[in-house]
Parts: sequence; structure tokens; C-alpha cells
Amino acid sequence: MGGWRQPLMMVDRIDDFKKGDNGYVKVTKHITYNDPYLLGHFPDDPIMPGVMIAEIFGQASEYLSLLTDICEIYQEKFNEEMKTLRDIHARINTDEMRHIIRTRRAEVRGVLAAQNLKFKGVAYPGDSIEVTSKLAFSDVHGFKHYSVSACAGKRLISNGTIINFREVK
Repeated sequence: MGGWRQPLMMVDRIDDFKKGDNGYVKVTKHITYNDPYLLGHFPDDPIMPGVMIAEIFGQASEYLSLLTDICEIYQEKFNEEMKTLRDIHARINTDEMRHIIRTRRAEVRGVLAAQNLKFKGVAYPGDSIEVTSKLAFSDVHGFKHYSVSACAGKRLISNGTIINFREVK
């Protein structure tokens, strides 16, 4: 659904989504021993690079915005509210929903603009990183500020703020 391609596709699965004032997205990234960004990063002690965790945050946050967008577009077109991943899943195979997703994805460009992250632990090959992103606020200049956190199992490995810039082409 996103515009990323390997080796920088950092979201393996979207686990949950909720639209609204307390909306969020939860995603998972599995770290494998053959991930190309691990090869030169501490070769004798491979750990997930912090910059790649920041990329997971940025992509998860962009998915939150994209999913919210398609829910709003669908509601405007069909007067039917969608608030969850289950709602989207129920309609994903329709031509109308596919058209909305393709059109919106082609219209919007989002880039990671800034970050303020704290790293409290590490993730290793074999771990799954679970990321939660919540929109904190948007400004009039197209910047969206997200509160993000990443866990490997029950260990919090990073949290902070990601700022994505989004524009309609």
C-alpha cells in the first residue's frame, strides 16, 4: 500500500488501526539475519540500526495518515463511516476501495522530516519490532507530529516523536 520497496520496506504487517481523536496504527517489522542493513552494522554483534527503527516509525506514521485519508474519502463518497482495520478489510476487495487507495496513494507524498527519539534498548535478528504511532497534532504547513513507540517483545526499545511532511501533488 505504501510507496516503499525493498530493502527499505520497513512494515511487514499492519496489525491494528483506529481512526479518530485517539486514533493509532500498530505495525510489525520482523528482523531477519539476512536483512541488508544489518550486514555492515556491528558485523560481530548485529543489532537493528536506530536509523532503521526511525524509518519504521516514519512509515508506520504515514500508514496512519493514509488509512485515515481513505476512511474519510470513503465516507464522503458513500456516506458510510469506517473507523477500524476490520472496516477497511471488509471493503478492500471492492473496485471502489481499490480505486480510492490507488488514487490517494498517487496524490500524496510523505517524507520523514524530523525526529526526536530516545533509544532504550536494542533489537536483534529474530526479534519482531512492534510499533505504535499516534497523531499528536498537525500544523498548517503540512507537518504531522506523531507520538511513537517500539517494543521488541515486552522490551521498550525506543519512543519519541516523528514529524512527517505530507503534501498533495
